[in-house]
Amino acid sequence: MPFVIDWVDTCSGTEAVTKIPTPGGLLVLYSQQGVITSGEWGSAEDFGLPDQDIQRQLMQYCLNGDKPIKIHLKKQGSAYRHKVWAELCKIPFGATMTYSALAKVISSSARAVGNACRDNPYPLIIPCHRVVSVSGFGGYCGQTEGELMAIKHKLLAFEASHKV
Repeated sequence: MPFVIDWVDTCSGTEAVTKIPTPGGLLVLYSQQGVITSGEWGSAEDFGLPDQDIQRQLMQYCLNGDKPIKIHLKKQGSAYRHKVWAELCKIPFGATMTYSALAKVISSSARAVGNACRDNPYPLIIPCHRVVSVSGFGGYCGQTEGELMAIKHKLLAFEASHKV
């Protein structure tokens, strides 16, 4: 698991926006007091100066998917979502798992797992891109085609070519 997540219940203060180029595209992270509160994929026009510490940590992830990185995330979502997200974090760098296989691990349904993946507020950090359908790539961030699916393809290709 490349990210060791420290879930933080509350945070406050001025919101910082960090924009980081990754193998999948531009990742935009929002944080307060060093706690990441959400993330999303941005477009090339969104590029800006990144937070040096967060950028350094994510570049470590991109260069060495096995090295653990401690990261602070604001806790959100239901207990069920956290159960799914915890299992997502166990999928090794460069590997994939089907929605149905993940559902079986947590005694759930593939559709419920897909919904939890869609609601993931931390793309790349909680690696929902590693979950695929039994008949193909499935979806990503609630979409089954378009720019977000292209990001999923790029992330999986990058991880497959760099796995240890």
